Amino acid sequence: MKRSAMALTLVALVGFVSFAQESAKKGSKTRESARQEQRSAGRLRREYDQNKFPVKDPSGFKVEGEQVFSGPQPGEKMSGFKAASLAGENKGKEIDPVAEAGERLQVLFFQDEGGVASRGLYGVMNAVGKIDGKTDKDLHVACVFLSDDPDSIASRFGRVFPRWRDQGLDVIAVSKDGRDGPGAYGLNRTVSQTIILAKNGKVTRNFVFPQGMLFADPHVMGGIAELIGEDRETVASWLAEAGEGEDRMPMRGRRGDGGGDDPQAAGKAALRKKVGELVRAGKLTREEASELYQAAFPERR
Repeated sequence: MKRSAMALTLVALVGFVSFAQESAKKGSKTRESARQEQRSAGRLRREYDQNKFPVKDPSGFKVEGEQVFSGPQPGEKMSGFKAASLAGENKGKEIDPVAEAGERLQVLFFQDEGGVASRGLYGVMNAVGKIDGKTDKDLHVACVFLSDDPDSIASRFGRVFPRWRDQGLDVIAVSKDGRDGPGAYGLNRTVSQTIILAKNGKVTRNFVFPQGMLFADPHVMGGIAELIGEDRETVASWLAEAGEGEDRMPMRGRRGDGGGDDPQAAGKAALRKKVGELVRAGKLTREEASELYQAAFPERR
């Protein structure tokens, strides 16, 4: 009996050691993956600070570690789903973000309520908005939060909804299906952010960010360039040109608070917001909105 007990104890110890070693390896891989993501984010931040806006082949996109799948893949059909609108004319109503896009090209963000992806949405929408302002193609951009506590989304991020809307985010909503998201989409609940690009009702690109996208990823920008049918070099030049223009603006003027050297900054910001709402509502075309803005605030030569 004693020998049997000792044998069982040895087996248990060996099993525990193996488990501990395997856990240590997984932990080491996780930490290394996090460090690699931080280094990658650091490189992107330096490039954007230097007005370098890389736009890369979306086929080259990959995340560190094992490949992760989330959501419909390229070529698959976009299914409608239910979400509760958190901002805009449909606030508080049940909507279908896919139906809202209609025939337009679609950029659809599915993300959790983590801080990284939400903070990153500023920079990402800044880049997407610049592209949207240059192209003659109509983009519909939607962000659908995935949460088992939908009320927490509005309480945490409600104050920045107007800013995101001004940047061109057409839909801000929370999924009616909780953290797992719409069942037909097969979203991976272990990842923070899934971005889907779609044209003619079908997925063209799918990007998965386990930790959320803090800066506009070059491959995602490349996917958007592909979506609108533009060369990546052209889109990169649009972003760089817009970035240089921002650098020439005084800091207070950037915030649209009426400060800086431009006494008309507040009026310009208010008009941009209003015409943006009219464009999103389909009451003005982008060309008409541009003409209206130029008529109100002609550029000085």
